[in-house]
Amino acid sequence: IGRIAGQPLCRLLGGASLDTMPVYLTYVWPVPEDQVPPKAQGMQARLVRQAGFKAMKIQMMRTDYRGDVEATREMIAAGGNDFKVMVDRTAGARGLWTYDQALTSARALAEAGVYWLEEPLARDDYDGPARLRREAPNILITGGEGWRGLAPFRESLQRGTYAVLQPEMRVCAGPMMMRKIGALCEAWNIPIAPHAATGLALAGRLQVSAAMGALTQEIGVLEPGAFPWDVWDAYRPIL
Repeated sequence: IGRIAGQPLCRLLGGASLDTMPVYLTYVWPVPEDQVPPKAQGMQARLVRQAGFKAMKIQMMRTDYRGDVEATREMIAAGGNDFKVMVDRTAGARGLWTYDQALTSARALAEAGVYWLEEPLARDDYDGPARLRREAPNILITGGEGWRGLAPFRESLQRGTYAVLQPEMRVCAGPMMMRKIGALCEAWNIPIAPHAATGLALAGRLQVSAAMGALTQEIGVLEPGAFPWDVWDAYRPIL
């Protein structure tokens, strides 16, 4: 429809509310995190900042959370005071935290200056993250990438589960559903920061995020040393 009308998707969805879109990169090491020196994550943050980006996220999967906290300190030192560092527990992808573990980690990360802690507890736990927000108020608690349709987002907004919601377009049910989720978030005054990965689909994701006025947009889930254009340049000949 956008091609026929000669209009960008963001305009068909209500118009872009942003002139530019804040973005961030996520880096996942190809080995268990216990084998990754915190300084290596700091070095990657330096490369990201030198490339012009102002935010980076890592997985938080070490056996001892203090190693992850040390890594975030290295990243913040490498990126500078205005460089945002985020961590992702991925809803217990390698074992769920207890609530007390999540609280201890959240407070330590907040002290280090981390911007957000993503999915620290199970995806069907609406009340635990809400409690965590109250008891660790100096760090944003975020999530929502695994939810389908409107119902779980509505439930989370009613219970105050997350400070920022992160729908994943491939999971929630596409751009129209994402736009509805964005309207729900606007009604509750909760920012939206869509989850994503790099590739051709990023173009559509950016259009929807622009229409919603997203807080930020993930534009790459990469291994260290890589950048988004290493992925999307391969698709340019077919555009």
